[in-house]
Amino acid sequence: MDGVGTSVVGRPRHLHPHLGRAVLDPIEGAGPIGYPEAIEGTRLLQAARRVAGLTQTELAEGAGTSQATLSTYERGVKSPALEVAERILHATGLELSLRAHIDFTQRAMPGVEAFWVPNMLWNVGPPTCFVILHVPDMVNHTSQTDWDLSDRTDRARAYEILIRWGLPHSMLRWLDGALLVDLWDELDLPDEIRVSWTPAIVRATPTKTVDIFDLGFTRGLGPDGTETAQIRGYEPLPPTVSPTDSPTEPPSHAKRRVDPVNGHPWG
Repeated sequence: MDGVGTSVVGRPRHLHPHLGRAVLDPIEGAGPIGYPEAIEGTRLLQAARRVAGLTQTELAEGAGTSQATLSTYERGVKSPALEVAERILHATGLELSLRAHIDFTQRAMPGVEAFWVPNMLWNVGPPTCFVILHVPDMVNHTSQTDWDLSDRTDRARAYEILIRWGLPHSMLRWLDGALLVDLWDELDLPDEIRVSWTPAIVRATPTKTVDIFDLGFTRGLGPDGTETAQIRGYEPLPPTVSPTDSPTEPPSHAKRRVDPVNGHPWG
């Protein structure tokens, strides 16, 4: 279960000269920003209480428990049942929620620069998915640097850039899964990248007709946990072996797990 933290959205960088809308920089506007790592279970209630600005006595009274009992929970002496923890968090104005964790694998093929592939898609949602995104031209792909994600053509080009050259955190922040599925057949991508991303696209695309009253249908995209998705792990490509290194053939890939960290630089 992931920790609870306060968050702020990316701040506007400047106004588009024609549309007068906020332009966000993927480096300085990268959010949401909160706790840089998951909060330990013993600290969850304490963190929630401090976010709410409550004393132990105030929170205990609001949650229908004693200050002494709450103290044992915060210090890790005792662990509350899920129902009790939920009641205490509710008294702080916060709640437990599900958060999707996404795995990214880095791949490289002949004639294609290394790129990242997710195991599933996610939901960004408005208004973030419709901002004007300022993309520094670090790969000499085009002279255009501002992409209006509310414009279908601009959004397609921006998604192509993110998929081909973006790092996982940049994609997670700006690339909306539902809008990607809608654009997928129109994107100009190398065949190798398209094939690699296809499983995630297929997973996010319903294969049956759903009745309007079917409340049991589970959506593949948010808001079921994917709007606040975090990256669970990476599988980076192995380092290039230099002629002076051992001639042993390197593995096809090296798997490495890392804790999700916000603010990954644009790449």
